[in-house]
Amino acid sequence: MLIAGAVIFAVLLVMGVPIWLSLGMGGAFWALVGMELPIESIPQQFFTSTDSWLLLAIPYYLLAGNLMTYLGSAHKMLKVITDLVGHLRGGLPAAAVISCAIFGALSGSSIATCIAVGSLVIPQMTQLGYSKQNSLGIVASAGTLGSMIPPSLIFILYASIVQEDVSLLFLSGIVPGIFIALVLVVTAVIVSFRESTVKKEKSSFKEIKVSFLQALPSLFMPVIVLGGIYSGIVTPTESAAIAVLYVLIISYLFNRKDFTKENLRKSLVNSMITTAVIYIILGGAQLFAAALTYTQFPQTLTKFIAGLSFAPWIIMLLILFLFFVLGTFLEPLPILFITMPILYPIVVNLGYDPIHFGIVTCALMMISQITPPVGGTLFAMSGYFKESVVVVSRGSIPYLYALIIATFVLLYIPWMSTLFINR
Repeated sequence: MLIAGAVIFAVLLVMGVPIWLSLGMGGAFWALVGMELPIESIPQQFFTSTDSWLLLAIPYYLLAGNLMTYLGSAHKMLKVITDLVGHLRGGLPAAAVISCAIFGALSGSSIATCIAVGSLVIPQMTQLGYSKQNSLGIVASAGTLGSMIPPSLIFILYASIVQEDVSLLFLSGIVPGIFIALVLVVTAVIVSFRESTVKKEKSSFKEIKVSFLQALPSLFMPVIVLGGIYSGIVTPTESAAIAVLYVLIISYLFNRKDFTKENLRKSLVNSMITTAVIYIILGGAQLFAAALTYTQFPQTLTKFIAGLSFAPWIIMLLILFLFFVLGTFLEPLPILFITMPILYPIVVNLGYDPIHFGIVTCALMMISQITPPVGGTLFAMSGYFKESVVVVSRGSIPYLYALIIATFVLLYIPWMSTLFINR
């Protein structure tokens, strides 16, 4: 029955059936045929998978990011960064990475980060002589920082699966997020030296001052969101709701021109669509994972691996390789829900800290978003900027290598993940 359910999932996936339905059909086969559960249990699993106070933070953070993008706050925030460093050699690529890191701290969404930053930075880069391929590749890769920089949707999902404290994950993601951002900045500057570009005109002190003052309300948002969580005043979910209210207030006060019904509608519709996609995948993945757990497969595999004579670091390398392979044809969400029930007990049994493993897992999910042929941010950039996904993929290759190197550093230097927490 276990093999038959897995075959159903794999065949449907290869046939191009949506991932949530492929997972759901494999799980439904186990539930109905293997466990002989009533058919009513299937919609119940879909419902219980999303019936979580923590997961309620997802639509709020998505909405906050979309409101920042469509109501103009994000563009003011990004402008001050380009004014500060855009005139330097390789300054605009570096500004793109820094902007993605900051916007990631506002939205928690990689795709929202790519679109918001790319719509402002890419036209400037191409105008100064940077290739379209490199420009798209930088933003597509740096946009994945939204997965690591808190608040992160990946951390929220990981915490909901393994029952870990999401606020600890947020806190632990700060140093790795900054480290990966620095690695990407260095890579972007090195790659830019191969291109014949014109320097951006240096902004005057007055221009920088004006753009900074205009961006100040937006720059306060991470302080309010994360400060409320770590001070113990609010939960991550309540903080996400406060973020939405805060963006609405500053947009109405300082971006009245962009505060229109049409932009509000776009923000709401995009947030609802993305939320629906995430939640329906959660339902299918939960059905699949529940049936898998019922078969005792994770427990059996854990015992088997624990009995092997391999060193823990070798087993961890194999797990990393598995994530990398899965990332070539699956999105982070199904990867997490398929693998965590199986791999999490193994990793904990090997003696690795769950928070450290969460950080490494998040870094691997960043890689999966720019790994051809099914990288999520690659397709998002391709669709929004009307360029071939091949062009975006080629541009992201140097940054893919940089992310892989950074992931190995995070794996073998665990204190970077646990610096701010007592474990």
